[in-house]
Amino acid sequence: MEKPDLMLTRARISTGRLKCLVAAISIFALSGCRLTGDNPTSLTLGILGGDDQIAPAGTVFPESLRVIVVDQFGFSTEGVTIAWAITSGGGSLSEISTKSDVDGVSSVTYTAGATAGRATITATVTGLGTVTFGETIT
Repeated sequence: MEKPDLMLTRARISTGRLKCLVAAISIFALSGCRLTGDNPTSLTLGILGGDDQIAPAGTVFPESLRVIVVDQFGFSTEGVTIAWAITSGGGSLSEISTKSDVDGVSSVTYTAGATAGRATITATVTGLGTVTFGETIT
């Protein structure tokens, strides 16, 4: 069996090596990141709510269609313009264009078309992408 002092020394060496390894990984991970205003901000558009609902023809769906816009750090992005469109199923939207609020959220209400079936609504941010809502009209 090893002496207690030798075991303690090996533990200190291991802890020191671990700290160096953590520092090296952190440096490599952060080397590509610059938290300055000089770099363009990457944004992400996502569905927050209102997808995959069911409502009778000619009625307003119970939940508004909501999207969220966040930056590359996960922070909400205010003032981003979202274009809304019905691509199938007919009906109407409360707005065809909205802006994200202080929480990065934007929403519209959807009134179902007159014919039963599947409806598709898109929310698009130019240069960023499109998300698609699928609703069922009964």
